[in-house]
Amino acid sequence: MLESSHIKYLLANQFNSFELIARSVKGFIDGSEYVNSGEFKIFVNSLNLRSISPGLQGVGFAKFFSGDDAAARAQQLLSREQGEDGYRIHPAGARQSYAPIIFMEPKQGNEKSIGFDIFSVQEARNSATLAIETGDLIASQKLTLVQDEPGKNVAGFVLYLAVYMPDKREAPSAEVLRGWVDLPFRLVDVFQPIAKSLAPGLQLVFYERETLDVSAISHRFLDGATVEDESVADNRFTKVDYLDFGGRKWYFGITPTESYITQHQTSTHHWIASIGILLSFSLGVILFLLLTSRERAKALAIAMTANLRGITADLNDTLDAIPDLLFEMDINARYLAVRTSNQASLNMPVADVLNKSAWDVLPSKAAKVLYDSIHEAQAMGRSTGNRIELDVGGGTRCFELSVARKQGMAGMPPNFIVLSRDITERTRAEQQVRQLAYFDVLTGLPNRGNFLEVAPQLIEQSSALNGFGAVLMIDIDNLKLINDHWGHQCGDAVLKHVANRVCQAVGPQHVVARFGGDELVVVLSRLGTELEQARATAERICQRILREISAPMSFASREHYITSSIGVAFFDSSKKSVDEIVSGADSAMFHAKNDGRNTYKFFDRQLQKVIAERVQLEHDMRVGLYSDEFFLMLQPQVDMHGRVTGAEALCRWKHPQKGLIPPSVFIDIAEKSGFIFQLGQWVLQRVCETLHSWSSDPELSQLRLAANVSAKQFQHPDFLAQTMAIIESSQINPLMLELEITESIFAQDADDIAKKMGALKSMGIYFSLDDFGTGYSSLNYLKRLPLDQLKIDQSFIRDVVSSSFDASIVATIISLGESLGLQVLAEGVETREQHAFLLGKRCRHFQGFLFAKPLSEADFLAYVEQASPVQ
Repeated sequence: MLESSHIKYLLANQFNSFELIARSVKGFIDGSEYVNSGEFKIFVNSLNLRSISPGLQGVGFAKFFSGDDAAARAQQLLSREQGEDGYRIHPAGARQSYAPIIFMEPKQGNEKSIGFDIFSVQEARNSATLAIETGDLIASQKLTLVQDEPGKNVAGFVLYLAVYMPDKREAPSAEVLRGWVDLPFRLVDVFQPIAKSLAPGLQLVFYERETLDVSAISHRFLDGATVEDESVADNRFTKVDYLDFGGRKWYFGITPTESYITQHQTSTHHWIASIGILLSFSLGVILFLLLTSRERAKALAIAMTANLRGITADLNDTLDAIPDLLFEMDINARYLAVRTSNQASLNMPVADVLNKSAWDVLPSKAAKVLYDSIHEAQAMGRSTGNRIELDVGGGTRCFELSVARKQGMAGMPPNFIVLSRDITERTRAEQQVRQLAYFDVLTGLPNRGNFLEVAPQLIEQSSALNGFGAVLMIDIDNLKLINDHWGHQCGDAVLKHVANRVCQAVGPQHVVARFGGDELVVVLSRLGTELEQARATAERICQRILREISAPMSFASREHYITSSIGVAFFDSSKKSVDEIVSGADSAMFHAKNDGRNTYKFFDRQLQKVIAERVQLEHDMRVGLYSDEFFLMLQPQVDMHGRVTGAEALCRWKHPQKGLIPPSVFIDIAEKSGFIFQLGQWVLQRVCETLHSWSSDPELSQLRLAANVSAKQFQHPDFLAQTMAIIESSQINPLMLELEITESIFAQDADDIAKKMGALKSMGIYFSLDDFGTGYSSLNYLKRLPLDQLKIDQSFIRDVVSSSFDASIVATIISLGESLGLQVLAEGVETREQHAFLLGKRCRHFQGFLFAKPLSEADFLAYVEQASPVQ
């Protein structure tokens, strides 16, 4: 049997579940720029209304419209979301503003409510307005739900909770009204389940106001059913209680019928005893009896207490030794007993906990976990492993729950023993392990493994909404250069700076992860239902990312300006794999880098065509290397007298269908595909074979032949061993082999470079630094590495006669080479004026079309034989 306070608790529990649902729906809508009917239905279905709040008629959303065209805009939205069923805004009539119900789930049984303008009912409008003013969940006055037949005398109510969205036109804190969460329910659906728990003959009465006057009675429930004509006993047996909820008071009372009084007429005390909870013991044994007198009840209680006293003393000693929190609770998560040896682990005094429910003591989320754990134990006998977080002693603590069902006396509902163990330190350790496994230590973002694990789900969820999403691959421009010149601490600061700016630019609704050393990846979802719309949204986000990243950052009292390159690949419901999408974004990102950096590119059909051509060329190149399609051309190098001192070996490729492929094309493909190592070693092998064939000729054996070595080739772990093996097997004079390296090699590990160059230098290999002045080199590198020659890049030679700037640079390089004891060679010399200028600046070695174009070996040998000084 239930007393008034317990009825009040059950009613509060029901209403609290209504508020939990209302605020959940508000949070869902608040966190979305746009919600469609499908998304709303999925979300509401996930709330499991039948088990959480069986009294609700449904969950809806009423959208606010105002202005001259409010009615048209309202109908347009309704038609878009519910168009298949032909819903219209109703009732008809012109109003200053509208608030039609756009969504209502479940739809079955609520069809009449969809499109209904709540502003057409003054009581509903007043409640919705009050919800705006207070920011609280507000209940309407009693009304007839639009779902019910007109004239049907069923008391209905609607709960309203205002929903807002940020106003981007104003300050960041400004908000505009979006609409209301709309929760309709009938009074009978809320009170009837509670009334079923009453003893036969006891009525649960709902009053319109705080009075016992019969005229104030709204509903009466007897034996779980609504009654109309059952007589009510004298008012002295009834006390009206109330519950505050939804901005109003809900008055109710428990009243015996006259027939009930007649059956229990021997003593009014008999009835009072029958609806009260008489005893509650520390061990949780709750006994309800109908006693013939209060004296007998007291005597029985004293006797039972005496019998339990000895057992209790021993049990107390055992319980005090348990370091965890121990509770005894009923099926409704009401605290019946509390035991702990550590009061500091409670978030409130024990006295404030007893006889309250978990919903009164704990945050709603934690209370829900505890409540569910108790009901799991009710069904399974026990529940373990569920966790809750609480603010205790000024900090957040994590507790693990173990719940066991405790069978009570025959006919009585069981209670539950809840053991709450503080696992905060263990949880922190687990979080640290997870953080290390799934998150990047430097930026705190999900790492590559984490991203590849969750990306398929993110893409599938976005695609399920029949919309477009996109993957963004973001590469930080020149991060290697920053690390080398300013140190890795600066590089780390740049990475964190970029990660933070990207997160700010895309917002929390999108996923950002660190994909690699200098790469971030972003998954943008719900960009739009049409590709052009999605493309426009993605473009705005990319522009915002570039703008955020480019803002100057400070490190070590110095401002740094960072740029990035972004590749974008879209996805939809076409079931592309994550690898395909990421590969497309990666390709687009490289296209952005090749297009000047600090920009973004979309992966589209044209780019796909370019990539397909590159892939085909890469395949053809691999086949061509072993089909004698590659060959060497030799461009002579001469001294100040015009005598040939050597040559640079230049690789050429004659495609069987496409003809000669420019080196700038196939070298770039080889670099990016990793094929450059095989191609470079082939060039080195042919150069060594040529040197070996010249070794028997007195004149040719004095010519040095240069082979270009790319940075990636030099970085390969097998480069040193294979190069030394080729030199030794070719039986050449190592002094005649020149290896040309570019300044990009200095973006690698300087110590590893020095070690490899030192090993080759010990064999006698000659090293030349190609394209000097265009890349990463510094005096420190020139001093540390065993270089023999600097080659002035042809970009400086081209305008050396007409440009004072280029002339100054060339003169400086020549002077620098002399001071370091390095030979200086000018490449790209095409005119006699250039040659004369260089001679005037004491440059002694030259290469360029003025002397000879790249030649076949036969033509080169003829040139050597006929060469004479330039006049």
